[in-house]
Amino acid sequence: MKRTIIASLLLTVSSIQIAEAKPNFVGANYSGTYTCKGNNNKVGNYQVQAKLMLNRTASRGSIGIYDFHVETENSFVYKGKAVANLNKVAFTLSMTELSSSEFSTGIANIHKNAAGKFAYTNHYYEIDSNIGTYGKEYCVMQTSPKSKKSAKPASV
Repeated sequence: MKRTIIASLLLTVSSIQIAEAKPNFVGANYSGTYTCKGNNNKVGNYQVQAKLMLNRTASRGSIGIYDFHVETENSFVYKGKAVANLNKVAFTLSMTELSSSEFSTGIANIHKNAAGKFAYTNHYYEIDSNIGTYGKEYCVMQTSPKSKKSAKPASV
């Protein structure tokens, strides 16, 4: 009888731990710095740097959670989050300045371009006191210094 109770208790504890276990992140890691060229009806043409940094602790299964920063040509940094599911990415930025608080929300499909770099076109909407601003930007990952191979001198 004791063995049955102990076995039942161990089975219950084991199944609770299995049920609470969350799957590790297995999706593609889109972390990196991207150069983006965009256009919207307020600003016209512009260029920014976007940075995605995977939060591995918050990411689960195919869902990647990212810290997302955008730096403008005049060095102003907007901070936000991104959520990726396979090749679909949703972006949100807080465009807070001293006088107002605005938000930008975007969506993109990410892929590898002909050069083998991750790239995406972010279609976004920025809220303001009127109708808002629609825009899009094409972003390409910069080559990471870590991935460049250093030339070794020939041995003599």
